[in-house]
This record gives sequence, structure tokens and C-alpha cells, in this order.
Amino acid sequence: MRRFASFLTLLLLVAFARCSPSNTNTNTDAGADAPVSTCAAPTGPGTQHKDAIAADETWKAADGPHIVTFDINVNAGATLTIEPCAEVRIQNGYSIVVEGNLIAEGTATSPIKIGADDPSTPWGFLQVFAPGTMKLAYATVSDGGGQTVNSYGMIEARGDQLLPAQQILKTDHVTVSNSASYGVSLRAGGAFTVDSQALTITGSKKAPMRILPRLASNIPTGTYTGNATDAVVVETESYGEVNYEDVTFHDRGVPYRIGGDTTFGDLKVGPNHFTLALEAGVQLAFKQNGVLGAVEGSSSTGVIVANGTATQPVVFTSAAAAPAAGDWVGIQFGKVVDPGFKLDHVEIRYAGGASQSSGHHCQPNPTVSGQQSLNDDAALAIYHAPASQYLTNSLIADSAADGVNNAYTGTYFDFKPTNTFTNVAGCQVTYPLPTTGLCPNMGCP
Repeated sequence: MRRFASFLTLLLLVAFARCSPSNTNTNTDAGADAPVSTCAAPTGPGTQHKDAIAADETWKAADGPHIVTFDINVNAGATLTIEPCAEVRIQNGYSIVVEGNLIAEGTATSPIKIGADDPSTPWGFLQVFAPGTMKLAYATVSDGGGQTVNSYGMIEARGDQLLPAQQILKTDHVTVSNSASYGVSLRAGGAFTVDSQALTITGSKKAPMRILPRLASNIPTGTYTGNATDAVVVETESYGEVNYEDVTFHDRGVPYRIGGDTTFGDLKVGPNHFTLALEAGVQLAFKQNGVLGAVEGSSSTGVIVANGTATQPVVFTSAAAAPAAGDWVGIQFGKVVDPGFKLDHVEIRYAGGASQSSGHHCQPNPTVSGQQSLNDDAALAIYHAPASQYLTNSLIADSAADGVNNAYTGTYFDFKPTNTFTNVAGCQVTYPLPTTGLCPNMGCP
């Protein structure tokens, strides 16, 4: 009996050992099980840096901490390499600008730290200009982003604004925390590399990221919450249109806010024949009076494809803290609609704001005979007779005006059978102007 009890005790001890965490666990990115750093804390005064880097240079972990005491430029043709386990501390307001190459690639157990020499006083930014490159892996970048006229974020990539996106910023298991502005800023043509992944941005005083719309395709997987505003801010300044290459907006867990502090909330696709693709789960939140539209050129137009699902629709909505009908204008399709247009399983909410356009559909007032509309306000305005049912399985809700405005001259196209309309102040779908004669003496179709 004693032998049996001893054997049972042994089995329980073995089972407990197997279930208990070890000191060498391979953790997930969630943090609790993250690999333990093997880096030794730097001792001694470290190494100070204040001069431009004109030739290849390596900042070794053993020489740390590396203290940046003035603005540093990594010149074109030069590479600054920061070793695994190295710690870089940047003093008040100073920055590192890269025209050559910056390589700061740690490992899961030998991470790199880039932060403030005095955490209470933010430093400036890490900024890379194309054709230079910046590669960050298993690194934390923290306590920077001090306000400056030269950058919008703690990490910034800038490229040629007249070229397609230039993949000059690579991040792999990087944490960006406590920026005094945006965490990451993409300007002109500067973009993430296609293999960037596992980016965490938290604690930013503005938002995790600020981009131009044409630079959205390679935004990495990751976590973008815990900031003052949890959204990717999409600026629509000059050269911000989707007009240089096809662009895909991926669902990264937070909305895309269309329009920044000083820019309009308009997102334009075209006039060159490129496609804006919106994946299932994507949410575009438009600044007041914003518009999503395809721009018509002399021979082609931009294309918008939104492929939602029943459980993960693509949502077009208001960016207001307390959304209301008419907050933004809505979606406008130009005179010629490309056959590739598709809005499937989408939601268009809180649109129908003032469109500044009038007279392109019939007045939905049964007491007025044969008159045109007073305006073209609608959640979705179509200015050319549809060739297909490109709005399907979708919801239009809380429009301050019409739902779908057939704002063209021609035959009526009915979008009601395949879509749902809720709390629409005007017609669910309007009559277009007839090719001949007056508008019908009736209300909404």
C-alpha cells in the first residue's frame, strides 16, 4: 500500500512538472510568456555621439549606453549598425536622420532599446529618407516624438512623392511606446516593407500611425491600441490619392480615420486606373463633410472594391465621437463606373451630408409634378447609369438624405431588393431624370 502511495505521489509530481512553466519558455507576443532577455544592463559612462556618420559604423552593446547628444545624420552610402542588446539613449529634442542605412536588429532574447536619456523629456525622431533604409527588429523605441516641423511621428519614412510607394522601413517585432505625437508617420512615398510584421504602437499622444492613403498596403500586423486615438490617421494632402498603384487596406484592428487635424476628409481613387481594395472588417471613419470617390480621367477612372462578409462587413462611417446622420457626405461614383466596382457586405452609416450638387434626380415629393431635386445629397450618389448591381448584401443606415441617389439621366435602377435601408430621411433609392419628358408625379420608388 505504501509502495502504491509513493508511486502515485511520483506520478503527481511528474504531471505537475510538465504543466508548470519553465525558465526557458518560448513566449507569445502577448508579453506574459515573452522570451526573457539575456542582455546585461549597461554599466559605466557609455559612449557619446554627436557627429554625422559618413562611413560604416557599429554601436556595440559592450560600449553602451550610447548617448546621442546632438542631431545625427547617417549620410548616403553609410550604414549605422546597432548591435543586439545595445541601448541607445537620445537627449532632449535630438534626432537621428537616415539617408544611408540604419540596421538595428536584435533577437527575441537580445533586444535593442532606443529611448530617451531623460524619460521626462522627449527626444525627436528616427527618420529615413528614400533611397535610404531603416530596419528594426526585436527592438523597443520609446519616449520620443517631440514636436518638430520636420516630422510627425517618433519613427518616420519619407520617399519621393511622385513615385509609387518605396519600401524603406522594415519593422519586425518592434514596440513603439509613449510617443509625444504619432508613433509612426509615412510621408510622400515612404512605406513599410512587405515583410514587416508584429508591430505594437501604444501610448502615443495622438494616434498610433499617420499615413497617406497610397501607403496603406504594407501596414504590418500588430497591436495599435492604448493611444490617445486608436485609429490609423489617413491624411489627404497633396499626392495622397490612390493614383500611383493598387492599394489594399487591411483590417488591423482599429479604424482608418480619413482626414487629419488640418486636411479634408476626402479619399479619392484615380483618375489613373488603379484599385482601392478594402478587406473584410475594415472600417473607414470620415471626418466631417468627407467624401469617398472615384475620380474620372480622360480615358479611365479609379476603382473601389470592398469585399466584406456577413460577419465582417466593410464599414463606412463617421469619425465623430458622437456620430449623427449627415456627418459626412457619402460615396460618390463618377460618370463612368468601371466594371470592377464592387461593394458587397458593406455598411454606409451617418452619411447624406451636404453634397453641394443639385438637379440630377427627380424630386421625391408627391405634391410637386415633374420637378428635379433640390440637391443630390445621399449616402451613395451614382452619376452614371449602373451596368450591374455593384451594391449587394449591404446596409445603408442613418442617412440625413437619400440612401442611393440615381443622379443621372436614364432608366431607373433598383438597389432595394439586395440591400437594407434603415433610418433614411429621404428615398431609399431615387428616380433618375427620364431621358424624355418630366419626372414622374410621385414620391419615392
